[in-house]
Amino acid sequence: MFPVKRRFARCCAIFGALFLAAPAAAQSIVVDLSTREVAISTGFTGAELLLFGATEGSGDIVVTVEGPRRDEIIRRKERVAGIWVNGASVTFEKAPAYYRTAASKPLDEIAAPAILEKLQIGSDRIDLFTRTAGDAASVLTFREAFIRTKKRQALYSEDMSDLKIIRGRLFRSTIPFPVNVPIGTYQVTVHLFKNGQLVSSEKTPLTVQKVGLEAKIYDFAHDHAAWYGAIAIAIALMAGWFAGVIFRRA
Repeated sequence: MFPVKRRFARCCAIFGALFLAAPAAAQSIVVDLSTREVAISTGFTGAELLLFGATEGSGDIVVTVEGPRRDEIIRRKERVAGIWVNGASVTFEKAPAYYRTAASKPLDEIAAPAILEKLQIGSDRIDLFTRTAGDAASVLTFREAFIRTKKRQALYSEDMSDLKIIRGRLFRSTIPFPVNVPIGTYQVTVHLFKNGQLVSSEKTPLTVQKVGLEAKIYDFAHDHAAWYGAIAIAIALMAGWFAGVIFRRA
């Protein structure tokens, strides 16, 4: 999707030269993306970015992609008089709308659960806060339902086979964005582990935004919500009237 193969090879050569010349005491990471902006225009069908980089020392690599954070509501469906309606709900405050984990091998083989928990690596370890009243068991049920929904929408994912380490120091991974990807600022974090301990981390920002006509409509809908609603109703009425005329003539 992006012309990245040549850039990836060139950057790998540069990274390799830099690390051969660097002192062995440092354990740094160099990371780059095939693009730092995902443009959503009319006809957008999803995108896939290439993440690549190099480590100064050998180890295990874990990549997380997170963002944007916003309030997320999860509702429970209840059957009332034979009709399914929205029942109780929980709002998780500033929850990541998108979350992905990729690693060079299964997480439990890279670090202890306590370390992974502290770093919030893995969708089951994300801190989700709520002020909605309810007991712990009920909130946990809603949390599990929230994560299942995000995975079903392809907005939460974990892939322990996607990240590849080349010659012990170079690595690459892909970041998929579905057609329903939320716009906003994302953060890509690359962790280097060695012997179960975190050695180094590197963060890289990423932006997903609408462009072209899609962006203009989106901005108008948010900046002039009343006018947008009125225009939408007018268009729907005109479409209904036009369809009625066509069917009467037929």
